[in-house]
Amino acid sequence: MDIVKLAGVDAVKLVMMIVQAARMVRHNKKTCQQLVHHVQIVGDLLEKLQTPEMMQHSEIRNGLNELEEILREAYMLVMSCQNNNYVYHLFTGKKKADQFRALQNRIDSCLQVFPLISHIGTSDRLDKILEIIRHPHSQAERELPGLFTGGPSCDTRTEVSGEVKICSVQCAESFKFNLSQLADATNNFSGENKIGEGIFGCVYKGQLHDRVVVAVKRCSELRSAQDLEFQNEICFLTKLEHTSIVKLLGACMQGRERILVYEYMPNGSLNAFISGAMDWPTRSQIIKGIAEGLHYLHKHSGLHIIHGDLKPSNILLDINMKPKISDFGLARTYNPAVDQEFTDRIVGSMGFIAPECRERRLFSVKSDVYGFRSLLLEVISGQRCFSLAKGKYGDDHGVLNKRVWYLWRAGRLIKFANLLPGDESERMEILRCIHLALLCVEENPEHRPTMQEVVHMLSCQNVVLPKPQCPAYLWTEMARAHS
Repeated sequence: MDIVKLAGVDAVKLVMMIVQAARMVRHNKKTCQQLVHHVQIVGDLLEKLQTPEMMQHSEIRNGLNELEEILREAYMLVMSCQNNNYVYHLFTGKKKADQFRALQNRIDSCLQVFPLISHIGTSDRLDKILEIIRHPHSQAERELPGLFTGGPSCDTRTEVSGEVKICSVQCAESFKFNLSQLADATNNFSGENKIGEGIFGCVYKGQLHDRVVVAVKRCSELRSAQDLEFQNEICFLTKLEHTSIVKLLGACMQGRERILVYEYMPNGSLNAFISGAMDWPTRSQIIKGIAEGLHYLHKHSGLHIIHGDLKPSNILLDINMKPKISDFGLARTYNPAVDQEFTDRIVGSMGFIAPECRERRLFSVKSDVYGFRSLLLEVISGQRCFSLAKGKYGDDHGVLNKRVWYLWRAGRLIKFANLLPGDESERMEILRCIHLALLCVEENPEHRPTMQEVVHMLSCQNVVLPKPQCPAYLWTEMARAHS
C-alpha cells in the first residue's frame, strides 16, 4: 500500500480536491469539512502505523486496508464532483451529500478503533519514562539525552493516550543545553537568581557565555506529570512564532533534570502589575496583545491550540510592557470540526475555569475565551478575580463577575475601573472592554465571541457589541438566594 500515491493522486492533492467538493455541496459544508479533517487524520495514521512491526498484526493490516478503500472511494466521489457541470451538481447535490455523509460515518467507525492501537505505542513510551525515573543510573537514562540529537531542525510528534499528551522530541544541537552550562549561567541555581516559582519548579535569571540573558525554569521534583508538561512545552513552543508568545530558546534533559530556557522578560509576570500604577494605554496594550496571541493559537498557528491555563502569572511582560503568553504545560490541541470535546480532568486555576469544563468536563476554544475574560477584568479593575471565588457553595464565579454584572445593571460600569480615564475616548474604550468581558463570561459557550471576534471588537470601536447576559455561575447563586 503506497500512502504517498493513493489511487494515482498524492495525499495533498486529494485533500485539496475534497475541499473543492465541499464548496460545491454548500448546504452540507460542515459534513464536508469534517470529512476533510478526518482524511488528514487517516493520512497521518497510515504513515505512522505502516511500519514492519505494526504490519505484522493482521488486525492492523485489515484496518489499514479498510481505510485505504474508504480513501479510494472518497477520491472517486471527488472526481465525480469535479468532472461534471453545474447543472449536474444542481440535480445530484443531495445524493452526493448523502454519499459524503456515508463516507464520513465509515471513517468515524474506523477512527474509533485506532486510538487503541496508538495506546500500545504510547504505553511503551510511558514504561520507558517510568523505568528511567525508577533507576536513575540505568543504561536507559544514559541514552535518554539522545532524544535531543538529530537533524538541523526540531521534529516533534504528539501522541494521545486518554488525556495524556506525550511528545517524542528530536531537536538540533543548537537547541540543547547541558546542566553545567545552566548551572554556570545561574550561579549554580542560587536563591539570589530566583525570579519565580510555580507548580513545575523554580525560574532563575541567567546569563550565558555569550552574555545573552535568559530565564531558566528548572523542574523541582521529577514526576510523570512534570515530565509530560516538559515535553508538552517543547512540543508546542518549538512550532510557535508570534510576538505575543514567549520564545523557548532551548532545553536540558540530563538524568533526572528537566530544564527549559526562555527569552528573559525584564518586567516579569503580569501578576506583579495587576494592582500597580499602570495607565490605561499600557493596560490596553496588554489586553490587545493577549487577545492577538490567543487568536494566533486558536486559528493561525496551524496547530489549533487551546492554552487551558490563562492567568496573570502566565503572562510575561517585556521591557516595553508588551505581553507574551507563556506556560504551555497544560495546553492541548483541538479538532476544529468539533464544537466541544470531552476531558477526563479539570485543568486551570481558580476563577479562570469555564463552567462547561468544571461541571461537564467539556472544553473548547471558548474555554480560553472565558479565561481571557478573567484577565480582562483583572487588568481593568486592578483586583484579583478569584480572591473570593470559592464561596459558600464552592462556586467558581469570581468576585469580579458578580461586581461587574451589578454595576452594569445599575448603569455605573465606569466605577469598575481602578483608574480615571484621561479623556472621553479612553473612557469609552474602558467601558467597551468591560462590556466585552461580560460577553466572554456568558454561561453558554455558544454565546461567547471567538478570539477573532474579540480582536475585531477591540480594534474597531464602531462595531456594535451585543447586550450581555447574566455571567456564568451567577444564575445558580441567585436561584439559591431566592430559595
